[in-house]
Amino acid sequence: MAKKRVAKKSSTVNKAQAIRDEAKVLGKKARPRDIIAALAAKGIRVSSPQVSATLKAAGLRKGRRKGKVTAAAVSSSNGHGLNMNELLLVKKCAEQLGGISKLKELAIALQRLA
Repeated sequence: MAKKRVAKKSSTVNKAQAIRDEAKVLGKKARPRDIIAALAAKGIRVSSPQVSATLKAAGLRKGRRKGKVTAAAVSSSNGHGLNMNELLLVKKCAEQLGGISKLKELAIALQRLA
């Protein structure tokens, strides 16, 4: 027959629980270095990655999100800083005016007026 183990009360501190408790005391905007300093004052040594991982696992921190790329932010590789929306507008304008050559003539005339 197997004997059951009896859990002993250890005198060591549960670092993860200490991190969670200190994060609640310091508030939502507490940085890992603040938590490390507060725990060091109590004699508990923890590392920055340990604090970050514990806070994320406890749901107190969110992961980073990747930003969405919008069409206006995408510029062409021609070095002129034109984007696809502007090029599509110019294409529509050229179609309405009777072609690219007509659009070029109008652009030159507009440049002379300015």
